[in-house]
Amino acid sequence: MQETVYITITGMHCPDCPKKVERSLTKLNGVTEVNVNYQTESGNVTFHNQVTNISEIINRIKKMGFEAKFIRSESEATIQSN
Repeated sequence: MQETVYITITGMHCPDCPKKVERSLTKLNGVTEVNVNYQTESGNVTFHNQVTNISEIINRIKKMGFEAKFIRSESEATIQSN
């Protein structure tokens, strides 16, 4: 099943950093879409949760030298808005 999660990413020091994070995460097996915003220090990642998980995504970002924290999943956001 596909899932979208929202994360914070701190430590990006230039406008090219989001592109590096996006490229790295799209190489992770199961990740289908990544959007990272430099100005808001946040992003969302869509992935197949039978193939990868949020821990692997966070660890990949941390290995690049950034800090990353899980905010919420798309399903949690939908529940909160109802």
